Amino acid sequence: MSERDRPPTRANAPSEKAGTAAGKGHALSRRAFLGGASAVAATAGLAACSPASPSDGGASGTGAKGGGAASGNGKPAFLSPPPPPTKIDAEESCEVLVIGMGLAGTAAAREATEAGKTVIIAEKQAEQGYTVVNMAGDFGVVGSQVQKDLGIEWAPKGEIVGQLQKDMTYRSTPALLNYWYDHSGADFDWFIEGADYEVLPSSAANKSTDKEFYLRPKCFPALEGYDYRTEYYPFFHGTITTNPNMQWACDNSREIAAAQGARTLFDAAGEQLITDDSGRVVGAYLKSSDGAYTKVNAKAVILATGDFGNNEEMREYYVPWTLEFQSHYPSLDPTGSPCNTGDGHRMGMWAGGEMELGPLAPMTHHMGGPLGVNAFLQLNLEGKRFMNEDIPGQNIADQLSRQPGRASWQIFDSKWPEQLLTQPTGHGYVNYFVPDDKIAEYETVLAGFGLGYTTRAMVEDFEGLLKADSVEELAALMELDPATVKAEVERYNGHCAAGYDEEFGKDKRRLHPVAEPPFYAFKFGTAGMLVQMGGLNTDLDMHVLGADGKPIPGLFTAGNNQGGRFLVEYPVTVAGLSLACALSFGRLAGKNAAAEV
Repeated sequence: MSERDRPPTRANAPSEKAGTAAGKGHALSRRAFLGGASAVAATAGLAACSPASPSDGGASGTGAKGGGAASGNGKPAFLSPPPPPTKIDAEESCEVLVIGMGLAGTAAAREATEAGKTVIIAEKQAEQGYTVVNMAGDFGVVGSQVQKDLGIEWAPKGEIVGQLQKDMTYRSTPALLNYWYDHSGADFDWFIEGADYEVLPSSAANKSTDKEFYLRPKCFPALEGYDYRTEYYPFFHGTITTNPNMQWACDNSREIAAAQGARTLFDAAGEQLITDDSGRVVGAYLKSSDGAYTKVNAKAVILATGDFGNNEEMREYYVPWTLEFQSHYPSLDPTGSPCNTGDGHRMGMWAGGEMELGPLAPMTHHMGGPLGVNAFLQLNLEGKRFMNEDIPGQNIADQLSRQPGRASWQIFDSKWPEQLLTQPTGHGYVNYFVPDDKIAEYETVLAGFGLGYTTRAMVEDFEGLLKADSVEELAALMELDPATVKAEVERYNGHCAAGYDEEFGKDKRRLHPVAEPPFYAFKFGTAGMLVQMGGLNTDLDMHVLGADGKPIPGLFTAGNNQGGRFLVEYPVTVAGLSLACALSFGRLAGKNAAAEV
């Protein structure tokens, strides 16, 4: 690896020199995610995500707002299936039916076709598109050939899986995480096999070819001196990111599946599974946006329809504490409604499947402001410090839920460029300051998203950033009581001088006083929600399990229909774990569904 490809370290970070300020065009790169609901909608080009109206069949709609609608037996309305359709407009047959062609469904369909099975994919959208919210695809895979070629080595399985379990209060299934660790690297190699792409040698590297698609290692090489064993929330390095997003990687496998005979039915939302007298799943009814029904006869069905983040009734029933978060999901059906309405969850439960016990885990990453979620001083809307700031964005979102106005102010002073290298590393952090005379050397990374590099102009010109020459003036701009803010800053500065945070125990490496003007403040609002984790109970072969704990014959699941992976809190200790699991367990579902028929 050349010195150019190696990111700045604590020892050799580039110093700032006089030069022309970078243009404001870079400032949007950090607003493209979840610094606030409006930021996502504005910069990621997402359509409005208001819940869809209930359909006449009840399976594709979101249900009544308020979640209180109940059937005659007192159950929530979404737990009662609609009547089977009385008019069938078309009929198809296959060996394996995959409902939903997101990442997990794509992997499942390709694997089943490679096993020689006839495959039909039912897709709710009018044409194929993949959910790409964060403008790139983080794949937290372990041991792929790409990683080996770059010299990336992951921490031992026991340490990573153990930490993930701690993050989720040991509520998830360890065997599933072990499977991810052991198989995800080979699954990723398989997934991108045959695609044309460039591999960048480091996070800071620029492209060297004119290829449209490329892979970039995330946070690699690791920040000099970073030791995950010393971190309150450790971050494990090694994630590979598909750029400019994951569409091309998914298309690669979709096209392979199609070349091997897989057929896709678009505008075909799964509405209800078909079972025989023994309880075996033998197909499904699909419904188009104009109300036409297609019956698909199949020997095995794989549910891969995504989460239920835009089904308000299900959210209020299973995760009422998440209702403050707007679900940002760009995949839309032909009527313009979001696709993630829990179709697979409901179909599975109507066929006898059991929804896992919670608490379920929403993915509510907060990406902070111009300096990300770095561990600078935070004050709530009463001007009071309220937490140990040395926590990731997922957990910051949790704390904001408990604060007045569900918002806070991140505060730092003029010494921020030299303080970046002391910050935690990983998802949502900013670690590297690029001076003006070095900007041309970091063109690709500065144009990317959430890669941890910034310039003075990217910070100074960030929309919403406040700046003042005194703490009192800054407080006035924040519309907070200057005396309260000054007292809190002075108390915090005292902790910094002592090297010990007696209030919240923040790591002394990140106790930076707010002392050198000018002073800055950025308001953290409520985070958005990417997906709502939580799904159907499964065994290790991806069968859906019934209330008796036994597999339902012919029924499999993967992706965000699958339970057992993420509970209580979505962990950010491994960036891209969700996509990696969707890939690996989607492929596994395809393998086992094919084997069963």
